[in-house]
Amino acid sequence: MTNDTPLRAADRRLEGSVKEAELMRALKVAFWCIQDEVFMRPSMGEVVKMLEGSMDINTPPMPQTVLELIEEGLEQVYKAMKREFNQYSSFTTATDLPSSRATCSYSTMSPR
Repeated sequence: MTNDTPLRAADRRLEGSVKEAELMRALKVAFWCIQDEVFMRPSMGEVVKMLEGSMDINTPPMPQTVLELIEEGLEQVYKAMKREFNQYSSFTTATDLPSSRATCSYSTMSPR
């Protein structure tokens, strides 16, 4: 695996157990979902079909925001985000939290 393959986008914790075709499909869908022009973004139904593989996915245009991140140095942005995440995140496990007796209730909102 070289450094300029889409597999670099996969979480390292997966330890390489990633199918490149599935990753490429997910990346294409993600890039369609962050298009600068809202009308170019797919509906949730289309997203599901694309992820399932039952709908063809054309190569999306590169969103301007991504181009700007690349120009600014995406690696630096990633490192800053990771630093900020590690600084402010404090995860607790479910066993650390007091028991909750919360229940779900039916919504009074009607479906569309």
